[in-house]
Amino acid sequence: MKRIVFFIAVVLFSLITWAKSPRQTVVFDVDIHCQGCIAKIEKNIAFERGVKDLECSLDDKTVTVVFDPEKTDIPKLQAAFSRINKTASVRSASVASGPQKREPDSEVDAQTGASSTDL
Repeated sequence: MKRIVFFIAVVLFSLITWAKSPRQTVVFDVDIHCQGCIAKIEKNIAFERGVKDLECSLDDKTVTVVFDPEKTDIPKLQAAFSRINKTASVRSASVASGPQKREPDSEVDAQTGASSTDL
């Protein structure tokens, strides 16, 4: 019984830590020509250290990578593309630091400046 409780505690701690870890998303323009190119990218880039998610688009010729900035960065990812003979230039990049706590919507009184949650 103690082992089960310990195991559950370890799993919950791991999930909480994973959920709080920062994430960054980058979209690369990559010279993708066919499904073979996509397979090559998925086979190699998805297993780079810190990569959490990878999505390729043959139509747009882009690769979207979600990664942990504590483990890798954009230049390292570009170097990984270079190792498989693919050029990757940054189209866009954004930072997300895990789940965001959303504040409740409130209406603000134009005369007093008080919100409906303050009342």
